[in-house]
Amino acid sequence: MGNFGFIPKYAVFVLVLCVTVFTCDCAKINTPRVLLPWFDNLKVNFTFEIIEGGCYTWSLSRDDIIDLDPIYEGSWGHCSRAARVSVSRTCVPPGSVIILAEEVNSGEILRGDVDIDVISSLKVVSTTWKLFLEEAPEAFEVVASDDQGNTFSTLEGLSFEWTIENIGKNYGEEPLVTLVRWRDTDYEAPKGIAELEAQGLRSHAVLLYGQGMGDARVTVCLGKICTQFDLTVVASVVLTPAIAYISQGDTINYRVVRARAGRLTVQDVADTVYNIAVPDTGIAQLYDSMSVVKGLQLGSSSVYLTSGTTEVASATLTVVTPHSIRVSIRPSNLLVIGEQFTIHCVLYDKDGHQLTAGQETLIRLTVDGEAVIDLIRSTENGTITEAVAHNSGAFTVTAQLYSIAGKILNRKVEGETSGVVIDPLEIDPPELYIAWTNSAQEVQLKHRGGGSEPVTWSESETTHSAFSLTHSGSLTVRGEGAMEVQVHLTNYPHVKAVGRVVSAAPLLVQVSSTGVARAYRPHALHVALTGGTDTGDLYNFHTCNCNSFTVTLIDGPEPQNVTAAPWIEPADGACCVLSLSWAARGACSLRVSHGRAGDDARVLIRAAPALIWPTHAAILAPATLPVLAEGEALVTQSSEPRVAELSRREGPPPHRYPEAQLFTLSCKKKGESNLDLLSHADGEAESVRVEAACAPHVSRVRLDPLRPPGDCAANTRLWLRPNHEVMVRVTLFDGIGRELLDEYGPSVSWETTPAHAAITYKSADRLFVETNPEYYPVPVPLSYYQLVEATDQSIGWSGTLKASIPDASASIQAKVVAPLRCDTLKVDIAWQGESIPNITSVEGGSGLYSVETPKGVAASVDDGLLNVIVPAPGMYDVVVTDRCVNGERQVVEVNVEEVIYVEVLTSRAVGVDNCVSARVAARGASGRVLYASRPQWRVSGPIAARAGLLCGVREGVATVSAAVAGVWSEDVEVHVFPPLSVEPARTRLPPGGRVQLRARGGPPSHLATLTYRAEKPILDVSSMGNVHALAVGTGRLKLIATDFNNVELASTEAEIEVVEITDITVMAATHTLLVGRPAPLWVAAGGLRAGALGALAPPPRVTWSVRDPTAARLYVSHIDDQLERSIVEGLTVRVVPLKPGVITIDVRVRNLGQISESRSWDSTVEILGVSDIKTSIEGSAGDIDSGERLALVVGASVRLKSLPRGNWVAYQDGAFELKENGEVRALRPGFGMIVVKHKDERNDIYRETAIHVEVSALSYCTVEASADERAGADAVRVVLRSALGRRLLGRAHIAADTPIVAINRTDPGAEPNEVLLTGVEAGGAYVRVTAAAGGASVADELYLAADARTDRVLAVGGWGVCVEGGGWRAPGAVALAEGGGVTLALLSRTSPARHQLRRERPPAALTVHQVSIDKMEFIPGEWPSSFVPLTIEGASLANGPLLCSEDQKYALDGVQIELPYSCRTKAPHTAQPVLDIPNSQLGCTIIPATKITESTEVELCAEWDSLRTCTRVLLLPLISVTEQKISLLDPQPTFKVQGHPHALKLIKMSTSPGLKLEVTNKNTEVIVNVKGDSVTCGIGWVNIMSRMTSQELRVEVQRECDIACGTLLGAILSILKPYLPTLMTIVAVAAAFLYVQMKWQQKVQIRMPMEPPSPQTTLNGTRARTWARSPYANGPATPPSPVYGDTSVLPDSSLSPNVTRTRNSYFQ
Repeated sequence: MGNFGFIPKYAVFVLVLCVTVFTCDCAKINTPRVLLPWFDNLKVNFTFEIIEGGCYTWSLSRDDIIDLDPIYEGSWGHCSRAARVSVSRTCVPPGSVIILAEEVNSGEILRGDVDIDVISSLKVVSTTWKLFLEEAPEAFEVVASDDQGNTFSTLEGLSFEWTIENIGKNYGEEPLVTLVRWRDTDYEAPKGIAELEAQGLRSHAVLLYGQGMGDARVTVCLGKICTQFDLTVVASVVLTPAIAYISQGDTINYRVVRARAGRLTVQDVADTVYNIAVPDTGIAQLYDSMSVVKGLQLGSSSVYLTSGTTEVASATLTVVTPHSIRVSIRPSNLLVIGEQFTIHCVLYDKDGHQLTAGQETLIRLTVDGEAVIDLIRSTENGTITEAVAHNSGAFTVTAQLYSIAGKILNRKVEGETSGVVIDPLEIDPPELYIAWTNSAQEVQLKHRGGGSEPVTWSESETTHSAFSLTHSGSLTVRGEGAMEVQVHLTNYPHVKAVGRVVSAAPLLVQVSSTGVARAYRPHALHVALTGGTDTGDLYNFHTCNCNSFTVTLIDGPEPQNVTAAPWIEPADGACCVLSLSWAARGACSLRVSHGRAGDDARVLIRAAPALIWPTHAAILAPATLPVLAEGEALVTQSSEPRVAELSRREGPPPHRYPEAQLFTLSCKKKGESNLDLLSHADGEAESVRVEAACAPHVSRVRLDPLRPPGDCAANTRLWLRPNHEVMVRVTLFDGIGRELLDEYGPSVSWETTPAHAAITYKSADRLFVETNPEYYPVPVPLSYYQLVEATDQSIGWSGTLKASIPDASASIQAKVVAPLRCDTLKVDIAWQGESIPNITSVEGGSGLYSVETPKGVAASVDDGLLNVIVPAPGMYDVVVTDRCVNGERQVVEVNVEEVIYVEVLTSRAVGVDNCVSARVAARGASGRVLYASRPQWRVSGPIAARAGLLCGVREGVATVSAAVAGVWSEDVEVHVFPPLSVEPARTRLPPGGRVQLRARGGPPSHLATLTYRAEKPILDVSSMGNVHALAVGTGRLKLIATDFNNVELASTEAEIEVVEITDITVMAATHTLLVGRPAPLWVAAGGLRAGALGALAPPPRVTWSVRDPTAARLYVSHIDDQLERSIVEGLTVRVVPLKPGVITIDVRVRNLGQISESRSWDSTVEILGVSDIKTSIEGSAGDIDSGERLALVVGASVRLKSLPRGNWVAYQDGAFELKENGEVRALRPGFGMIVVKHKDERNDIYRETAIHVEVSALSYCTVEASADERAGADAVRVVLRSALGRRLLGRAHIAADTPIVAINRTDPGAEPNEVLLTGVEAGGAYVRVTAAAGGASVADELYLAADARTDRVLAVGGWGVCVEGGGWRAPGAVALAEGGGVTLALLSRTSPARHQLRRERPPAALTVHQVSIDKMEFIPGEWPSSFVPLTIEGASLANGPLLCSEDQKYALDGVQIELPYSCRTKAPHTAQPVLDIPNSQLGCTIIPATKITESTEVELCAEWDSLRTCTRVLLLPLISVTEQKISLLDPQPTFKVQGHPHALKLIKMSTSPGLKLEVTNKNTEVIVNVKGDSVTCGIGWVNIMSRMTSQELRVEVQRECDIACGTLLGAILSILKPYLPTLMTIVAVAAAFLYVQMKWQQKVQIRMPMEPPSPQTTLNGTRARTWARSPYANGPATPPSPVYGDTSVLPDSSLSPNVTRTRNSYFQ
């Protein structure tokens, strides 16, 4: 004890030390030193508190500065732990006071210092200077400082003035920041603030709330001391993802997360007012100027969200290299068949950072394993994929990073994961019925599916006291009731199944058994218990207590060992199996009971032995044979054990005899033996005997084929089919004819005679044993057989098959035949009668056939053709069977239908002298094509029908129809086209050259398609026939025309030879050329056609130059030149000599290449320009053109001149006389030709010109205004005319009545056929003129009117002059067209001339002075291809081209006239001249060859003699509108005008009144929004006129009607619409009735007798006067038409059968 004496002292010391330390740590003042402000009008308080102290008394050093008040609230006794100090108003700052607090018990003193000073400055402090819009308010506190910068400890009780104003763009508006009272929030207000807020004042601490975005300034004042600070109110947004890692080249889409009103919303950047900014564009850059950022280089960069220049949020973006992929399967790696799951792939870099996969990333998945997985859908980048499994098993998912930004990765970045697919988890059975037997039962619940995973069982939420369930599935049943149970996989709770357990009392008992039992063997009774529901439905229990059943014997042997047999599966519907046995045979009746319910069963007990197979047997020694017997305790016994014996046999019994016992019969040597099977039961022995005979060898063999299917009368017994095994039965006999058996089959060898390698045997040395299926699986032999097989090579073989066995052999006749075959197994036939011949051909087999038919149908095979007789249309199955060959059977389905519709199936085009197949498709009610044996054909047109063929006879269109069973088809139109050919058929090209092949003839384009095909690779041909030469050689191109069923209609070939470019020369059409006549020059190569060089790409550049520019003029030709169409632009020119002489032309060719070789070539060509022979009449000013007609009156004489002088030759029949000096004298009426010939010996030039001569008798005379100025203004001419109305040349004696003076002009320079009459009165007069010429004299009365004088008009070639009336006649240089009482005279030549236009009745004349053409050009500007205006101007004349009034233009609208110029453009398009009469414009129009789908610029040229002008024209596709009808009632009545942008720029729109348009122009469409100015009913329209495509489209607009009016009108119309026809009929009948009644009631007017009218008199009162005498107007009875000078019929165009238009005024 002395050793432990120090312990109490040590404990006291430790205790005192702990108390001291505790006291020092706990007792302290809250603020040792404070600084308080001084105010002269209020007090500022501060409370000192002792923390964890005891009881204190308070004192201070100076009471004139502060007041001290101890606080006793909450303290016991008079102790104080707090004191309030207040600054005294009498205090003069600054000052200091010491405050002491003394502990009453311990005397401990705590000190506090209080400093007093005046506030010098204010400052606001807060945690943030940024407020979030509509988020929780932020606290802002004012901190005051003295002049030394010391902070005052408290501002409690002071009121501050807070003012807020907006700055920036929101200045002057409602403040964006507002003050919130502390009491209105959940915040705890600082001390003293609540009192000030109750007074409506603000303290030093306030809450500010942002209610609008922008900048605000807050000012705080304490008296005159103020401070201010700025706040920014921004939306509470975050840029997501804040930290992201992406792959190089991938993109990331940033989005904005906005916090507003306590909710988070995610928005696209484009939907906000913010922008994305990426400062470091070297690492990443903004991809779409909105929110998508693309990573460029590895590294990190910041991404800012800005609002204007203000940064709102930021994020960090790092561009890294992907390293691996983590693949996960959701919801877990254990999946269920048929349920969808998700495969999620996440990219990681080498540091383990997760990458955000963008749209540029592509991940591909592969699935391997036992389970079949279907990938249903996935995201664009493949990171999330939905899949489903179709079977159970394990699988592995491998994800590979395939590409980034379209670039396939060279390195492998992949990941994988594994999963297992299981079968769906189910409770078996889903609804378990348990029979309640008044005792607790233990039932093990079962499930299926779920794989090998452990399961956990559980009860439902609503438990039942009658059941208790363990997690292992053991169910304890204690009574009746029902409960839901659930099972789930222990490791995967989401995989579960729900079932139901029902416990109820049974109502019925049912017993079932086989009814037969063996003695001493257990027999099973299956017992079923049945219960019922409240609705009366019955059900069988799945589980019951077998111990609750009682078995009672009713009659028969007593059962023994009655027990439950749980090892036996109950039968369907049973819940228990009872096992029992009997010791004796007999019939036993039992009753199985369960309570009051029960059921009876009767069982027959058998035990006697029985022999199943065989009763007797003969076998070979030493062979074996199975023996089957039934019985109990069978024992074998043999009468001759040395000959044969029985022994036990192992193996399963036959399925049909499960109680059979197996024995083996063994034969040892020759002899016979009786074998017994003995059974002992109840002291009684029973036996059964088998007689066995053993033979030492086989004495005889028999070969039997299978039984033929029919009556086969052929000598052949065995029929073989190729590739089919045929059975040959083999029967073995002993010496006395008993059939020998052997369970393994004897050894037999086979031979074929004659030998054939294609005939083989299945077994070479043994026989196959056919076992009896009755005793399967015991091999009880039934027969022996061999299988023979033949191949196709042995068809037709005939011989014997021989089987050999020691001491015996046998043979059989055999033949190999082809398989039975029918050409058609299903036939649809048109009903044309009962007999249907030649349905199908039958061949193969033995040639002997039998036919099985339905009742009432007869059929036979005659000469290999199947013929059928049917009673009526229908469906019949006809079976064709080979009577000798087994297995040869064909079923032919014959469908006979009545013909409803007939169709001719053939090509719609056939070539001349070619044929196409034609067949008739008859159809019945089923719509199938029916076969018709005897169709009738009907052909109309150039085509012939021959045995199923249609042959073209000549070109044209034919119609073909056919009839089947009296039903005719519709007429089919067949085009007979000319033979197909290709141009050029043979041509040559240089290497690299091109040529366009054109098809000629062939089928129409709408019926066939042309296809070009090259046979050799040296040529390349396009689908349009453009051939490109690739290499030197000869190739052939084939053009094939096929219809739309790809049936060839015609074909042709073209041969193209590709040769090298050699022997380049300049070719000329002629080296002697007439002045003013053009001729082509072109560059050609040896062996190539003229345009071959131009086919090179690029084409050679050719420069043509004339050394003497005054000698000739060169014109560059076009690709579609009228003079030489095979020569392209640049390689040919047209030379026009301007004067006679030698024309020297220099030619330089550049870029004349052969694929890769470039060559140049220079040359010179000379052409001799000569002038043509000019002929004229002496004394006349004009020339006679070659081929013109010279009309002479009989007796006339003229002299012809030629320059240069030539020889005159006449070809005539004696009508005239020609002298060597060119003098011609007309002798009698007739025709002839005069030819003047000239030969230039020096230049070897031969020229000649022909003049047609017509000599006619004088028939009548006409007058016309004189063109001679010397005759006076009132002079007229008398013109001699023939019977055909042609003007005649020649002298004639003219006599006229006075006062007319006739002057016969004999001046040599005057026109020889003109006679002038002067002194004609201005008012007009009748004159009788007598003319005599060539012995003929005519007299005519002519009316000379005042308007017969000549008017004069100035015009240019190509212009038109409008004259009133019809019947005008003009020279050949003027074309006339009449319409609407106005005649258009068009000047059709370019040379200046004076043209006389004359009209006979009423007489009129017009002189047109044609001046020279200064220029012909297209009007500049953008014009549609349908009309490009052309201007033709002459000297000081530019107001053409139609000199017509507006009324005359209107009358001539639609009149067609041939224009003198021609238009052409680039092939394949064509162009033609156009005259726009209403707009008074000439021009050209382009006719596209195909529909224009793309804009194409082509060249358009106009040519007229030597005049030529060209321009570029843009071919544009047609515009279209998206809607033809719109309604203003629609939400957006809008339609679009679509087309080429150039066409859309020049469109005009007009609307009907009351509509206005809002047009939005885009690149390829114009969006038109239609609005209504007023609410009106009806239909309006919008017209769209396109200038560049010459279109005018209209869109109908359904106006919006007044609601009341529209609704009422619509209702009335909808009601009356069905009755409108009836109402119209009633109105029409009523109107007719009223009209008839009115007529009946009207009075008839009485006509009074009147004097007959006086007859009309003629002009002179004696006879009708004709204006000219002619053989067609001989008297008053002759109708006034036709008469020369009449405007209705022109003699030149109506009376002469061979009239030609002459070109010179001298011959009219």
